Amino acid sequence: MKGKDGQIMGKKDSKEFLTIADTIFAPIYPVIAEQIVTNTGIHSGTALDVGSGPGHLANALALASECTVHALDCSPDMIEICQNRVSEKGLTGRVIPALGDVSEIPYGDNSFDLIVSRGSWFFWEDLPKGLSEIYRVLKPGGKTYIGGGFGTAELKEQIVAAMKERESDFESGMKERMTSRSPDIIRSVLENIGVHNYSLINDDSGIWLIMVRE
Repeated sequence: MKGKDGQIMGKKDSKEFLTIADTIFAPIYPVIAEQIVTNTGIHSGTALDVGSGPGHLANALALASECTVHALDCSPDMIEICQNRVSEKGLTGRVIPALGDVSEIPYGDNSFDLIVSRGSWFFWEDLPKGLSEIYRVLKPGGKTYIGGGFGTAELKEQIVAAMKERESDFESGMKERMTSRSPDIIRSVLENIGVHNYSLINDDSGIWLIMVRE
């Protein structure tokens, strides 16, 4: 299995990743899902979660809206786990796991009303290519909600404190990742790929890119 940083994960590492996602990070996904629906105004249609991992955000988005959510990840192991979680939550048919990578999204042009991703873009090898692919599969009038964050300042404080007990360099690594996706960098990439209709949220919820397909 590959982690989001692209390194090969052994069984011990992948188990630890899932444990952290299921416990420390668990409270953020319903909060972010509600923020997605509120900030995009999209309550139904077809959605895509890029870099979905075991499906936490995809499942939360399905529960917060009437969207059918495709959960895309490049790890076959994660897709298998996601399928099991979807079944356990009674979301079969509402959340659809799919194997694929952001650099070559396995869907046709104009496929989705909403495309979301939390945390994965910090690890994309080619940010312009990833955003171009996402824009390609977005329907006219469709929107994205892509970025990273913890939902609220309070949740961020709790999670950073808990993670620093496990990984002493967690906070410095987090700040480095956020710097790599600063508003100036994002705006420059969007200008280069020809996307002009967008807005950036940069507040206690994190940094999020809302592109609107013209």
